Amino acid sequence: MTNARCNLTAEPLELISCLSHISTIILGVAKNDIQRVCRSTSSIAECASGHLSECVGQQIGQGAFREIMDLLTNCCPDRNSPDCSIKDSKLQDQRCFAADSFVTLSNGKQKSIANLQLGDSLLAYDDKTKKILSTHLLTMLDFQPHRFALFKQMTTSTGRQLSLSSSHLVPTDKHGYIMAKNIRIGMNVYVMNNNGVLISERVSNVSDVVKQGYIAPLTEEGTLIVNNVAASCYATINNHYVAHVVLAPMRWWYSLFGISNKSNEVIGIHWFPKILYEITTFFIP
Repeated sequence: MTNARCNLTAEPLELISCLSHISTIILGVAKNDIQRVCRSTSSIAECASGHLSECVGQQIGQGAFREIMDLLTNCCPDRNSPDCSIKDSKLQDQRCFAADSFVTLSNGKQKSIANLQLGDSLLAYDDKTKKILSTHLLTMLDFQPHRFALFKQMTTSTGRQLSLSSSHLVPTDKHGYIMAKNIRIGMNVYVMNNNGVLISERVSNVSDVVKQGYIAPLTEEGTLIVNNVAASCYATINNHYVAHVVLAPMRWWYSLFGISNKSNEVIGIHWFPKILYEITTFFIP
């Protein structure tokens, strides 16, 4: 069985079976049922490994999203009503890190975020212990090296600077993960010192800057160190932990099929988070 774009499995019913798990994930996110999301994540991964190629997944996922959009429109035509729990999509806010940023590789060397290769070993941090660790780059959630965008640029007391989109999540010592647009002077963020240890440091300035290019790496850990500042890999969804769970199927995908060693060839937002972000931002404010 084939279509104009992809090679499909010879068993169409198996494709329907894989899709059935997507609706369970959406329901789990809507009800904040993390266990249900995790179980469905595993089911999708097992199904995909036997029956779906990445191309097929993209085509089917987009079709499923259109169906969900129609359902939501019929159930809640007035998105501005206080009784409507469905939120307008925030995908257009997706930008992430400025392309002139640098990441630290596991060997201690720095590398331009725009020149990262899939599979590169990077420094990240354990979200619970705040200890530095190594992780691998899985893919780019968004890759736009030439477009201009507006960024929030925060500067710490020792001069470390990080430019990222206003909806990107940053860990703070007292407020947890918050979007960059909500970072204020006097708050403490986490930075990596010269000894390779994560410490908290005061934000001394926050400004708006326009730069060319924005890049959104996704690591296995869901975190990374950019310009020696700790940051989440996620934006748009105002909850690092929910975003990490939502993208679990994507991490499963790469654990099952491996990480391509090709350079970043796709310009724009990766199809998988694009679909999931579109779906979940209807439910998550």
